[in-house]
Amino acid sequence: MITRRHLRALLACVGIGALAVGAIFVVQYLAEEPETQALSHDASLDRLVRGTIVLSLSSAMVTLAEGRPGGPLRVESSFDPDVYTLAQRYDESDDGRWTWRLDFHERSVLHISVIRVWLGRRSPEVTVIIPPDLPFDLEAEMKGGCLVMDFASLDLSSADVELNRGVVQVSASDPMNVPMKTLTVRGSMGTVLLDRIGNASPEKLEVQHRLGAAVVDLQGLWRTDSDIHFHVALADGRLQVPRDVRVEGLGQTFIFAPEQEIALPTLRVGTHASVGDIRVTY
Repeated sequence: MITRRHLRALLACVGIGALAVGAIFVVQYLAEEPETQALSHDASLDRLVRGTIVLSLSSAMVTLAEGRPGGPLRVESSFDPDVYTLAQRYDESDDGRWTWRLDFHERSVLHISVIRVWLGRRSPEVTVIIPPDLPFDLEAEMKGGCLVMDFASLDLSSADVELNRGVVQVSASDPMNVPMKTLTVRGSMGTVLLDRIGNASPEKLEVQHRLGAAVVDLQGLWRTDSDIHFHVALADGRLQVPRDVRVEGLGQTFIFAPEQEIALPTLRVGTHASVGDIRVTY
């Protein structure tokens, strides 16, 4: 005779079996790498007029890379088109200034392939290839993922970068041909890394970060005076002050170089930490 206790035990066994089968399916699904689609897009732009590149990005490993002189602005990407979408748009105003927009994001955050990315299984890759003779300004918003940019070879005047979550790494591995006008990086949650920014020599540098870690390395070949503002909230900040410059702020004025006939660039540095802390090294 089947009692209620037997019935409950049977249902429990069936439930445990179903959970086990489901778990095995999920593990196998997550272990598989879905097919990716490699796409490339070329955009021929007017190099005689400075334009603007606008990036809106999410859940990807994004890199800005140097292209060949005279070549097109190009996007190379690898991702699952069932999960992510990539779109670009080119506009030109009456005065000839152009704007090129690139949008990459997940179609639905509930898709299991997005969960795979969260678990570290894989990440879509997007590479923006920019010719060195293309004059432009940059606006970038990273809603999640990693954005890596080296400005050394680019004809870039100003950059405004916003990080909602993830990692942003900005560097100038070699001195740029022309110093930048402005460089602004605002972070909400994640990690902000600026490396050898002296090689970009922005006349104005502003870094703000709320939660996570922020590292600002001012080393490099400074060629202009600069106003520098570094602010953190609930973040740990680190500021590396370069040599061969005159530094004003940080509670004192000092020069890390012997007297020279040519005046050294002056960095006017201001820092502020709400709850976090900024460690300054020289």
